[in-house]
Amino acid sequence: MKQTPARTRFKRHFGQANHYLVTGLVALHHLEASNAASAPPELHTTWNPKDKNSSIHRTRLFTHQAALASAVDAIDMYISLLYRKPNYIKDKELCSALDGANRSVQKKVAAVANHYLLTPATVALVDVLITWRNNLVHELADNTLRPETLVALAESATSIAKDYRGLITDGLQKKAEKGDSLTFKETTSLISAAHHFVEEVDAIVIKRLDIGELCHEVVRDALAGSSKSADFVAKYYSLQPDARRRYVRNWLANEHGVSGMEDAALEPSIHIARKEGAG
Repeated sequence: MKQTPARTRFKRHFGQANHYLVTGLVALHHLEASNAASAPPELHTTWNPKDKNSSIHRTRLFTHQAALASAVDAIDMYISLLYRKPNYIKDKELCSALDGANRSVQKKVAAVANHYLLTPATVALVDVLITWRNNLVHELADNTLRPETLVALAESATSIAKDYRGLITDGLQKKAEKGDSLTFKETTSLISAAHHFVEEVDAIVIKRLDIGELCHEVVRDALAGSSKSADFVAKYYSLQPDARRRYVRNWLANEHGVSGMEDAALEPSIHIARKEGAG
């Protein structure tokens, strides 16, 4: 398994965020340099700003904000998908911490980071991202950076500058806690940190997984599942062992990102009796 389905979804949802951000900013640059002063006919709306340059400036800020808000949502989605059945997180201690986090993305990230001992600099930048987003989006929010974040930003300033194209950490606390505007470099760096966080977590989760057990679980659940899995059930029981093995192998790769399974590890998943599958 190269990546969990949760990371596949994360990349599909957020994988090209920097590209989309740059595309939007390039479009705004050309709009500012052009004589355009109205919306194209296909939009079926009006656009007649009193101050075109001011509108473009505010839209640049909005574009940064939208990208970073999407980053937080994508991280939240990733952790939630990991934690959803068949639950790729098998550590009871971490599961308990995630239960206690409720809907707080900051607490979820902290729980995952503390349990897996993730790279402090990456976790710190993700905390900056979440704190900034919360203070910007929620009118009454007064979020502050975690103490661990302040230490990591100070101690890892040199490595962060190296890994994030010269990013300076000195002003990040103030901007995060006040929800102030971020520079292009700060925005793209926080987006990159979101990707690094998910990549690091995913590698650890996969390393700790019993892939054979996971495969048996998802096949068993599909056989005992709802009408959505009816086609799988019918196909599974219609095939002889060799053909069933090939079918299950392809299904696991397509639905759960599991590839390269040894026959011995796959055997329990192709010999499930009807009464077990029926729950």
